[in-house]
Amino acid sequence: MLLPLFIIFPFIVGVFMLLMNGQKPQKWLGALVSGALVALFFYLSCNGKEMAYQADWFSFNNVKTYIALDGTGLGGLMLLLSNLVYAALFIYIGSSDQKYSNSFYGLLLIALAGLNGVFLANDLILFYFFWEIVLIPIYFLIGIWGKGADKIKANMTFFLYTVLGSMFMLAGIIYIGFNLKPVSFLITDVQQVTTPYFSTNTFLALLFLIAFVIKIPIFPFHTWQPTAYKTSPTPVTVVLSALMAKMGLFAVVHWFLGLFPSISELFNYFLYVAIFGLVYASLIALSSKNIKKIIAYSSIAHLALIFVALFTQNEIGTQGAYFQMFSHGLVVLGLWLIVDVLERQYNVKDINSIKGLATANPTLAILLMIFGLANVALPLTSSFIGEFMMLNSLFSYQPILAVLACLGVILSAVYTLRLAGAIMFGEVTNIDLNDRTKDTSGVIVVLAVVAIIVIFLGVYPTPIFEIIAR
Repeated sequence: MLLPLFIIFPFIVGVFMLLMNGQKPQKWLGALVSGALVALFFYLSCNGKEMAYQADWFSFNNVKTYIALDGTGLGGLMLLLSNLVYAALFIYIGSSDQKYSNSFYGLLLIALAGLNGVFLANDLILFYFFWEIVLIPIYFLIGIWGKGADKIKANMTFFLYTVLGSMFMLAGIIYIGFNLKPVSFLITDVQQVTTPYFSTNTFLALLFLIAFVIKIPIFPFHTWQPTAYKTSPTPVTVVLSALMAKMGLFAVVHWFLGLFPSISELFNYFLYVAIFGLVYASLIALSSKNIKKIIAYSSIAHLALIFVALFTQNEIGTQGAYFQMFSHGLVVLGLWLIVDVLERQYNVKDINSIKGLATANPTLAILLMIFGLANVALPLTSSFIGEFMMLNSLFSYQPILAVLACLGVILSAVYTLRLAGAIMFGEVTNIDLNDRTKDTSGVIVVLAVVAIIVIFLGVYPTPIFEIIAR
């Protein structure tokens, strides 16, 4: 009975904060909600509580639909990631001098409710319901609080891309309900009608895959992402990069591969397109000087590797992809928060904006280097575990894919170290050592804790694999 709280609690508090729009901003209320949900997750996990819930909902063309939630396996891991990222994000906002209204915080919490619902939903209609709910608050967050002249265009592009993908998925759901007619929309019942049907109709599977690759995003459906990341306020960028991208990857695992487990030759060819996108995104990051653009394209490359590894259907690759989904969420969280600090304190826009950060602010420089090294999957960081397992699996599956993925890894090291080196080293430039905004202790603590988790999981990854195994 406790599992629905992951959805109900942030939704109710989010709506409450929307109604408090004209009052004093309650920065810490979001941290309290997400922190309580992290504690609830560990309470349920450590005490062996049942991580499942099911109740009747309604019928669709005589096919039953349930409010069915499942917090085990990858869904449980993503549930932990979403609430952990939100807790760190709200504490960071509360510790900095950023000023947002209660409406902003309320919309963020409603998005959290939708994210938790996506990762918990075990019914296809319920999954689609939460999939769409997440889009609504994000649309308003970018449209109202976005930055730059391109924010409206970026927001509309993001909205149209994701809605178009959702329409494809909805068409697939309607086809299943009217033509295949499973007993219910529970994943186990839908599997019974889609698994044999897949061998005769690849088109049905493609409807779902298009929706998922747009959300991740995978080349060539990635064009909405860089501009959306650049124009969004940092908290929204974190949600888009660390969590909403994982919605797509989770959906590929739980719903696409779950409903259509026999991979068609068509999708094998698509893996080459995704790997090309990995190399392409890496080259764009390498040629760019804008910091946000570099991280945005870096994220596209890393997500493409995870996507391809999932299709190897090899246990090592699958486990590595699951681990990397969690690790990537933490690493991009740290990177985007550091970019936010650099932007607010030193007005950093590109790699030439400042120099000598290691001299002017050694603490921030160390944290930047930790997340930068994690981004290139250096051993002893969490990214190394998942990336090593995925490359191993890819080599066994198709050596050409592994070689191209390794090229992306090499390019990742080049553009990440280029970015960090340009900002950190050299003579202090455009930094006033006598008159600069001091980092609050809360900001540094948040970044330090995330960095410690990244290093800890790189040394001792067992806790993540135990959550996956449940």
